[in-house]
Amino acid sequence: GRKRSGGDDDSDDDEPSREPFDDKSLRKKYKIRTGESGHVWSETLENTLPTKVVSRLDGRSFSKLPLSSDRKKRESKVVGFASQAFHVQTDDDDLFPGYIAGNVVMPPRGIKDAEGVGLCSQVFNVGDCQPNSVEFALADPNGQDGEFDPRTAQRYLLSKGDMFQIPPGNVYRIENHSRSDRATLFWTIVKCTGKAEQTDESDEDDGSRSGETSS
Repeated sequence: GRKRSGGDDDSDDDEPSREPFDDKSLRKKYKIRTGESGHVWSETLENTLPTKVVSRLDGRSFSKLPLSSDRKKRESKVVGFASQAFHVQTDDDDLFPGYIAGNVVMPPRGIKDAEGVGLCSQVFNVGDCQPNSVEFALADPNGQDGEFDPRTAQRYLLSKGDMFQIPPGNVYRIENHSRSDRATLFWTIVKCTGKAEQTDESDEDDGSRSGETSS
């Protein structure tokens, strides 16, 4: 069965049973791999190396997302479950940005509380949901320090196949408004370059010095 850490979610129960594809002819024609690794070319090393290239659902662990203390009394207390499929580090020469990819399952009325992406970029793909039930809310960048304010947030209702992105320095929130269907979303986080991190640290240092001078 599927591994799940801290999960009391019964989100698999609404999945219709489907017969697996008959792969006998393909296996006679090709060598089909059953694992998750393969040999790839590395531009960094200029050589081939074994790498995880597949992440099978039944091999991933799902962790329960945290419940924010900022939720209002009228808001649902349901949270989602997230799993990580890949985690690729930025190369030492800072030429190829690293990334993290996985998926999140939102039970009916589930909420992913407001979260900032920092210097990273994040892209979501709505894999499945009740049509028009997934709300993506993006904080107003003109608000105080870009924090999430429900009164001014930019809100979008999405359906299966829709995608959305969160550029660096922004805050977002996701809610599944459906009372009957779970929502499955797939995400990718693109890490920032080392240069961006250094620039950010430099800006923070300058701000600290300015504060010290003004006081």
